Amino acid sequence: MKIQQLTVYLSETMPGSNMLNGIRAFDDAVYEFVSGFISDNMTRFMKIVTFLGSQWFITSLTVLIPALIFILRKKKYYRPGLLIPANIAMGALFNLILKLIFRRPRPELLRLVEESGYSFPSGHSMSSLIFYGFFAYLLVRYGKHRSKYFFVGVLGVLVVLIGLSRIYLGVHYASDVLAGFLVGAGWLILAIRASDKFLN
Repeated sequence: MKIQQLTVYLSETMPGSNMLNGIRAFDDAVYEFVSGFISDNMTRFMKIVTFLGSQWFITSLTVLIPALIFILRKKKYYRPGLLIPANIAMGALFNLILKLIFRRPRPELLRLVEESGYSFPSGHSMSSLIFYGFFAYLLVRYGKHRSKYFFVGVLGVLVVLIGLSRIYLGVHYASDVLAGFLVGAGWLILAIRASDKFLN
């Protein structure tokens, strides 16, 4: 038996190989669908969307929002203002740890932007869900007008678009994005529960 044949045989018979093949098929199917929308205008739009989930943008808002709260002396929001950077910083650290554990290379596809580092789970997807999700939680908790639910919906759509933009731009597999959303959702639930105790 040739070495190549042996490698294929082992990859197909090892435990978990069916799951890995399923993940690859899922990734390929989603990318094939998303890449069908590639155009100059769509690429410009997706670059803007992905920027809204970037580490630079989210970190800037994470610093700016609490700073404005303290500068304007909105004492009612001092505690929520402290929770925002704490939540984002710990979530980002957890994402980094996961990337170092899995060490999944980025996809070798048509990359429309350049990215470095490991691929799994998607940092943009996880961080955007944690940040915008936590902001939505604070909006529901402190907002008095019914329009707050509209803005929560807008934030939800934005998070989904950020995830799609990472696949569209060729820097993440669909499974990276899905994992980022799932881990981010779990983190957000824990953060909200801890925040409820801290704010009550």
